[in-house]
Amino acid sequence: MTEAGELGWVRRGVGSAGAGLAVVLLFALVFAAGARAAGPYEPNDTVAAAVGPLAAGLAYSGGIESQGDVDYFFFYVTSREEAQVTLTLGNLGGGAAVSNVDAIVLDTAATPVGGLSYVTRGHQKTTTLSLRPQKYFIEVRASEGFGDAYSLSGGGGAGAFGSYETIAGRCAAATTAVARARTGLTRAQAKLQRATARLRRSLYSGERERRAARAVYRKARARVNAKRSELKAAKKSRQPWCSIPR
Repeated sequence: MTEAGELGWVRRGVGSAGAGLAVVLLFALVFAAGARAAGPYEPNDTVAAAVGPLAAGLAYSGGIESQGDVDYFFFYVTSREEAQVTLTLGNLGGGAAVSNVDAIVLDTAATPVGGLSYVTRGHQKTTTLSLRPQKYFIEVRASEGFGDAYSLSGGGGAGAFGSYETIAGRCAAATTAVARARTGLTRAQAKLQRATARLRRSLYSGERERRAARAVYRKARARVNAKRSELKAAKKSRQPWCSIPR
């Protein structure tokens, strides 16, 4: 039965079953209509309550239910370089005569990096963004009117709408590499200390021993420098993976 049919049935019920029953039925009708208006992912009205991570190729529906209502979603970019991220927003209608929906993409610092605006009833828009590996949020709101339902979907190249497990795995591997490089540097520094002590003792020895001590010292010093470079590279490899929040 349509909502108009339900309202007509309620009106006929006033004469037959009394005003009390009509009020109860009307309240139930209003409550049901409000339940249909609520989006399937509510409450997602803040960044902290954002729904996600979104997956490529899937459509997510919602609705701008009141003036000032905002919905948040999130996704990850997991490519090592920039990924081509495609975002499509469709306005399914149902709101005020003059209304629209917007989708704004925000980085982890809540800085807008792109999006779609003024998608009117019965229309959809698509945009493609080049995004570095990070966690991103999508803010869906209306710039005019309210009440429209919408459909949100994404896709793109490798790494667009990736999983957090990929990020966590790369962070873990980089952290292991840092620990290994730090251990290697510590051992190299210990060898350099021994080579330095030998070089000092060689001052009281013959020329042959002095040459041998200098060679060992140069080799130990070069190894320390190499291990320092390894540690620096290992630390750098932790970014951005270990700084991306879940």
